[in-house]
Amino acid sequence: MNDDQFLVPSSPEAELITHALDALRESTGITGQLLHPAPHADAEVTLQVAGQSLLYACEVKRKIDRFLALDSLKARFSANQTPALLICESLSHEMAARCRELGVQFIDTAGNAYLTNTQGVLIHVAGRKAKKESLGLAGEMTITPASLRMIFAFLADPSMLNATYRDISVSVQISTGAIGKIFETLEARGFISTAPGGNRIISSPAHLLSEWTSGYLGRLRPKLKKFRFTAPDPSALYPGWNPTPHSSAWGGEVAADILTKHLKPATFTIYMDMEAKKAELTALIKQFRLQADPHGPIEVLQPFWNMEYFNQPDPTVVPRHLVYADLLGTQDPRNLDLAKQISSDIIKHVHNAAR
Repeated sequence: MNDDQFLVPSSPEAELITHALDALRESTGITGQLLHPAPHADAEVTLQVAGQSLLYACEVKRKIDRFLALDSLKARFSANQTPALLICESLSHEMAARCRELGVQFIDTAGNAYLTNTQGVLIHVAGRKAKKESLGLAGEMTITPASLRMIFAFLADPSMLNATYRDISVSVQISTGAIGKIFETLEARGFISTAPGGNRIISSPAHLLSEWTSGYLGRLRPKLKKFRFTAPDPSALYPGWNPTPHSSAWGGEVAADILTKHLKPATFTIYMDMEAKKAELTALIKQFRLQADPHGPIEVLQPFWNMEYFNQPDPTVVPRHLVYADLLGTQDPRNLDLAKQISSDIIKHVHNAAR
């Protein structure tokens, strides 16, 4: 174990950070110390590198296996005032190379690392394999697609934390048999806890939002049924098209503009229950003369939740945390400040619900 003094309670995240710091010291001789959790990070660490003491705000991710997850992290890290550090289980050579390409600093439990400062690269280690004993952490508490559906429900309506298993199952279309294990995982990861009165609450809305966003973009969204289109005049869709309550709603840039009035949409994201309301998609295609185009600015996705649930004050938009994830998924710099504003609203919503 690392001999440094750790100042935070034992948790799965703290254990993973400890493993990564141990591995970093073994591979490079660099020592580190885990500090108190930061307001908008999983923790803070200091690393002693080339005679310097470097402070980092950390984001802990057990499994990073998609480039899109790294792109999402890069977008969030860009808004940090304190340098950000990804800490994760062993990264593949390809993922480590992508981190370097994006400028995402990281250390992992195999001893791989990429650390920089304004003068250039300080440390770059890649290709090391994880020791077998460190691999057990990931499999036990993985955030699965079903877990992401439940997190979606809890961020949209925190009262769902204390709903019946049947209500949770119907609202986000997962089996009741999976729910108990997902609750155990979320509690073990420190995302939710039990209040003195016995109700479950979200312990760290910012961290849960971060987990939801990277998981949605990396694992859930790619599997959704979707179509892309272009049109003679894509901008005619907004405000020309009106969603049908409980059947369709705006996501992405259009939803962000509806919520904030601060964005001129260049892409048009629609969540539509195409399985239950096939005629709605047909009418949309006909009205705006849509043509299939894999790179078109118009995207229609099958929702992964029951649209009878999680009604918003404006029923034409999806829940804010889905809008937030869509914005980060565009990787468009003009959307980052707006995403940050929306994330603040999401966290306030969760805090207000807990009162």
